[in-house]
Amino acid sequence: MVLTTPEDIVQAVFARVRAADPSVAQLYAPDAVLNHGDGVFTGRDEIEAFYRGVFAARRPQPHVQALFVNLPTVAALLRVETADEGVLQVVDVFQVSDGLIREMRVCYRAAPGH
Repeated sequence: MVLTTPEDIVQAVFARVRAADPSVAQLYAPDAVLNHGDGVFTGRDEIEAFYRGVFAARRPQPHVQALFVNLPTVAALLRVETADEGVLQVVDVFQVSDGLIREMRVCYRAAPGH
């Protein structure tokens, strides 16, 4: 599948996360930065290690509820089911340019009633 738009790239992130596919890191620029509550991860190697840890511990299943696009920014509103934290409400904010993710910031909290 050819990823032609920033929205396609962001949707591919979630498809690969649902499949626990560490190649999700290849969607990021070599010097990309991922900001998460667990820390800041810089470069594909650190980002891949981050995802491998998430897959092992949380087995996340993100479901995109909405995408908000104001290029180069793409924000995804998600409902994420996890093995360790239950259901989370998540907003992932991506900076996408030249066909790669340059930066991603994750903001989340437990969903009401969980």
